[in-house]
Amino acid sequence: MKDSNHLLGDPEALRAELQSQGFLLIRGVHDRDEVLAARNRVLQHLAGLGGRLDPSRPVEEGVLLRQCGATCVPFMEGVNDITLSDEVSRVLTGPRITGFFRRLFGTETLTFNYKWLRAVHNGGFTGAHYDSVYMSRGTPNLVTMWTPFGDVGTRMGTIAVLPKSNCNDACERLRQTYGAMDAEAEKLDGTGWFTKDPDEILKRFGGQWLVTDFRAGDALFFTMKTLHMSTTNVSNFARVSCDTRWQSNTEPADPRYVKLEDGQELGHSDVKFGVHAETAQDKASGPTIEEKKAEWGFSPLQ
Repeated sequence: MKDSNHLLGDPEALRAELQSQGFLLIRGVHDRDEVLAARNRVLQHLAGLGGRLDPSRPVEEGVLLRQCGATCVPFMEGVNDITLSDEVSRVLTGPRITGFFRRLFGTETLTFNYKWLRAVHNGGFTGAHYDSVYMSRGTPNLVTMWTPFGDVGTRMGTIAVLPKSNCNDACERLRQTYGAMDAEAEKLDGTGWFTKDPDEILKRFGGQWLVTDFRAGDALFFTMKTLHMSTTNVSNFARVSCDTRWQSNTEPADPRYVKLEDGQELGHSDVKFGVHAETAQDKASGPTIEEKKAEWGFSPLQ
C-alpha cells in the first residue's frame, strides 16, 4: 500500500485520488506523541478494569492476558469518558486533523459524535464490508478515518483495502446490492460483513488486498463504498484503534451518530453489528447475509 503524502499540498489531487483508488494512506497526519498519549489513556482504562492486561508487564505495552478474548475486551464505542478524554479527543477531533479534513472537503466539516474506539484481542479481526451498510442515512460522501493508536503491524491486525472497489466495473453489482443495504432497517442477523473470507472477495471480484504496517501518527482514509477488512491479530498485544467519520457540514448527516440533544442515545437501536455482533445478547430477527447473497444472485463458491 503506497502513501499519498506527496499530494498533501494539492487538495484537489487528494480528492481525485480518494475517488479513483478508494483510499488515502497518509503517514504522520497525526502527531505521534499525541497518538501515544491517547494509547496510554486507553490502556490505563483497561488496566483499571482488571483481568484484561497482563499485570507482570508494563501497562504501556498493552499485553493482554492469554485468556482475554472477545468477551473480555470492553466495549468502548460511542460517546463516553474515554472517547471524550483530552488525550483521545486531541487525536480524533483536534485542530490538526480538523484542518486536514477542512482542506480535503474544501468546506467546514462535521464529524460524528459516535466514535468506534476498539481494543482488538488475539484472534480478533473484521470481515470484508462496505461502511455504507451501517451509516447510509446521510450524505454518501462520508469518509472514514482509521487511526491506529500506536505502531501496528499486520500481525496485530491492520486494515486491508481492495483498491478501486468503490468505482470499478467488477464491483458494480456488489455496490448496487450489498452496498445499498441498510443493515439496521433490514434487521440483518449477523455482523453485516459480506464475508469473513478474504479469498471469497478475490474469487468473486478480482483485485488484490493491500496492507501495510502503520506507525503511530499514520491514518487510513476511505469512502463508504471501499471494500475493506482487517488482518487477524495474532499477537498478544491489544490492538487499539479508532474509526471516525467525517463529512462536509453542508450535507446531511446520519442522525444515528450525531448528538443533537442532551440525553440522546447514539448508534444502532439495541442490535450490535460488526465485531461485536457475534457476542451480543440481542440478535436481529431478519435475514442472514448468506440469505441476502442468494437473493442478490451471488451463488455459493465451490
